[in-house]
Amino acid sequence: MNKDIAAEFQRRFPAVSVELGPDNLARLLNACTVVDLPARRKVFRDRMPVDSLYLVLEGEMLASVEDGSRTLELGHVKPGDWLGEVAVLSGEMLASSTVSTLTRCRALKMHARDFEDLVIHDPDISHVLLGQLVDLLAERLRESNASAARLA
Repeated sequence: MNKDIAAEFQRRFPAVSVELGPDNLARLLNACTVVDLPARRKVFRDRMPVDSLYLVLEGEMLASVEDGSRTLELGHVKPGDWLGEVAVLSGEMLASSTVSTLTRCRALKMHARDFEDLVIHDPDISHVLLGQLVDLLAERLRESNASAARLA
């Protein structure tokens, strides 16, 4: 495990880092690769296949969906956020939105099969990751409800 990546992960994902502890964090990071993404690049396209999830370390992205001829912005993705979790957790393996980089971005990429292996075979890591993802999805649902209320 690269100590610089571990330190950066701990800064961006402090709650996950603390809950995992050093040994589990090392196993998680060993399942990831660091990817650098240029500005104005599509990471996911709505309803297209997804094979990985991402943990954002640097940069900003935009999540959106097409509604006829309009593009609806769902929100900004920033350091400390996850991408691709809905596709992986649902088992559908399809993006639920289009995500494009607004700036140069850096992220940890974990293939869905590696995520599944950790969740199935390592209960300590599974407990932490699934708990964090449930919290993330609940927060996104609250934000979506608030946005819908503003539009009504």
